[in-house]
Amino acid sequence: MVFGIVFVFNNYLISKDIDSLTDYSSRNLFEDFSENYFDEQFLASVKGQDSRTALVEKYLEENNSPMLGSAKTFIQAAKKYNLDWKLLPAIAYTESTLGTKTPFGAYNAFGWGLIGNTSKGSDFKSWEEAIFTVAQGLRADYYNQGLTTLESINSQYAGDKNWHIKVKRAMSDLTN
Repeated sequence: MVFGIVFVFNNYLISKDIDSLTDYSSRNLFEDFSENYFDEQFLASVKGQDSRTALVEKYLEENNSPMLGSAKTFIQAAKKYNLDWKLLPAIAYTESTLGTKTPFGAYNAFGWGLIGNTSKGSDFKSWEEAIFTVAQGLRADYYNQGLTTLESINSQYAGDKNWHIKVKRAMSDLTN
């Protein structure tokens, strides 16, 4: 039975090509479709835990992030505000390499509140506060304003016109 599952999963991965990847640029990022993905269900059954948390924690560890230990918080915030579970870690990666490039003690891995040439942006007391504040802000200031794709968010969130491409890549990297 296990061999059959591994065989089917292996064939699934082999048949997956670049054209079949979810296009994060053009789909609504405020709906979490992750519970329907075969590979996540498979990983969850193997590990006996929420695979999303395990994948985020692994991503934080691989990038030597000071946010290590915050994976569950990322998932909880995404669930609470109905965001794609990969969006917040991807923005944190794009903005600060998951908190490794932030002013000391700022806990602002998201570039949240940066205006013009300022270097600090919003101050948070912890990673948890930052994650939940940014999740709430994305819901209220972007989704509720009709900005539901990375391209539309890009125009308001970041000055870098390629920001949405970088976030899309980071979202993809989380599951690869």
